[in-house]
Amino acid sequence: MHRDANVIGPMVSKLRYQRGWRQDELVAKLQLLGCYMTRDILANIETRRSPVTDTQIEFFCEVFAVKVQELFPARPKQNGNGNGRALALAVRIVTRRRHHDEDSKTLA
Repeated sequence: MHRDANVIGPMVSKLRYQRGWRQDELVAKLQLLGCYMTRDILANIETRRSPVTDTQIEFFCEVFAVKVQELFPARPKQNGNGNGRALALAVRIVTRRRHHDEDSKTLA
């Protein structure tokens, strides 16, 4: 697994630590929200051994009450780009999914 496939793992670990949650506590909170997660999956995400899905990113944002941008590391801009395109894509995916889910709920 190439570590570039997961750049939010360290921030997930940091946010969990700041809240004083053990891995099994965060897993329980994610499961209550409807996210399939085990402690092993979380450990692999935090240590960047496994990729993270857009759905998991959405659940991390919800459980930590943060915006998508806060999960991604800040990088110095290079030639004016930095990681702006990747972050913008992630924000669009999660935002689109949230709007779709909200529309589905109001129709039900």
